[in-house]
Amino acid sequence: MGKQGVAPGSAALHLVDGLSLLRPGEQVFAAMLDGWRNQQLARNLAFSTIGSREKVVQAFMRYADVYPWHWMSAQVDEWLGDLRAVRNLKRSTLGNYQEAV
Repeated sequence: MGKQGVAPGSAALHLVDGLSLLRPGEQVFAAMLDGWRNQQLARNLAFSTIGSREKVVQAFMRYADVYPWHWMSAQVDEWLGDLRAVRNLKRSTLGNYQEAV
């Protein structure tokens, strides 16, 4: 346990008591990406891999127009289908995108 019995990485370590978030969805999403980045760094993944994955997740978020806690598998399938049909992405690229999302 960290400061005052709060687990490391807890949102309580990043928030001021009594203050509400200005744009909670955006701020929670950014915090999620930060935590995910830290997990990948702890696994000793290359910065380029981490950056690429983050860009894919952000691109899907823009496509879906909702935050991850509202994502549905059908949206991912539709997005990947569009990428294959419209942008003619290779299967290996789509596999990497699937892994990132």
